This record gives sequence, C-alpha cells and structure tokens, in this order.
Amino acid sequence: MTENLSSTVYAIADVHGRADLLKAMLEHIAAHARDHQSKPVVIFLGDLIDRGPHSPKVLDQVCSTLDLYPGSRLILGNHDFYLRELLRGALTDEDAVNWMDWGGVATVSAYSNHPVPAFENIAADIRLVFPHHVDLLENALTFKEIGRFCFVHAGIRPGVQLANQSEYDLRWIRTGFLDHMDIFDHVVLHGHTITKSLRPEVYSNRIALDTGAYRTGRLSAAVIRGDELSHFLCTELTESGAIHVNEWQPT
Repeated sequence: MTENLSSTVYAIADVHGRADLLKAMLEHIAAHARDHQSKPVVIFLGDLIDRGPHSPKVLDQVCSTLDLYPGSRLILGNHDFYLRELLRGALTDEDAVNWMDWGGVATVSAYSNHPVPAFENIAADIRLVFPHHVDLLENALTFKEIGRFCFVHAGIRPGVQLANQSEYDLRWIRTGFLDHMDIFDHVVLHGHTITKSLRPEVYSNRIALDTGAYRTGRLSAAVIRGDELSHFLCTELTESGAIHVNEWQPT
C-alpha cells in the first residue's frame, strides 16, 4: 500500500513497560496534531513490554493510538514475540526461560496473579481481560516501508531483499547489521540495541532509536516529514520527577 507521504510519521522504539514516558510522548504528538489539524502516523518499533513496570498499560496506549491514527502500526519486537507465543499456547520451554531472564517476570506479574511458571493460567487471564492485546499482537507487522524509510525492530540482513528477510533477523539481528556501512535500499529505523550515547544516533544507512527507556528515563522517537528526518523527540526526567518531551535535532 502506498503511504501518504504528507503525513508526519513518528517512530517510537523500545518502550519496555514505561507507560509514563509513552504517555508524555503521545500527549506531545496529540498536541501537535491538534495545532496543525492533521492526523499523524505512529509506528511502534516493538519491545513494548518487559523490564519496566507497566506493560499492560503500554499495550492499552498502543491500541488506543492505532485506533486514533489510521495507518499507524506495531512492529513486533523480540520481547513482544514471547508474549504472543504465550497467548498462542506456543511458548517453548527455552523461550520461556529466556523471556523470564530478560524481563518477562515483570510483564506476567503485571497481567496475572498466577505465579511463574503457571503459563497456561497466565495466558488465560490475559485472553479473558485483555482480548484487545491479543488482537494487537496478532496483527503486528515484521517491517513496514514508508517512502525511503524502512521500519523494523532490530534491523535487516544485508544483501537480502526485504520480502525475503527472516522474521528472526528482523527481530534479533545485531552482528552483520550494526557494523554494515554500505547503503541499503531504504534508510532503516530500528530499536533493539541501546545506543552508546543513550541518544538517537544517525548513520548513513540507519537511524538507531533505542535509548534504554526502562533504565534511563529517555524514550525517543524519530519524526519524519516529507520523506525526510525532521528531528527527534526525547523524554527527559526532571529532578522533581516530572517528564518533559524535548525536540532534539539530528547531528
């Protein structure tokens, strides 16, 4: 489907249960939309859940955003994949161990009073109370193209056409992508790997947006206008605990 390139596109990476940071970000986006009487497109780059304290609330916020802004989508992250597999009854023992080690305990504890590893009971609780979360995960994409940009969770395998990329690479790749310096067919917007600067980072072939929100208090978004990177939005926690969203120009 051809996207309307006149829309402002926001790409938000790796919320990881920080509903407070996402709330501030979405309120900023909504205020801009009201001021300009426009409907933005919001692309969530995955890893909505785990580590942070409010994963179910984050999924509620994402569901509401996708309903509010047509064309907005969720890209499934590797952490979100585990939750989807749990809800499908397809979570393997190996994946369950990895998921719990990598922050999944916070998520299942926020959803259900059943203790780990009562996964069947936990999944039943989620399906009963949060059927919209099930739909959200089932309808998530592995990548999305808008103009000259490609939106993914982790990255892409160099030399492989987008249509032929493996879902595993799109959700997990680091080596072979982060160290690839040549131009891709698209500029790749991604999360998954926390940037060294803890700020968004711009390279010749990709834009890295995971700024470690769950531990830094900095959730970041790229703002795309007219098929060009305009600027970034970054949350900032003040000493008083208030959250501000600041505009930050790429360098």
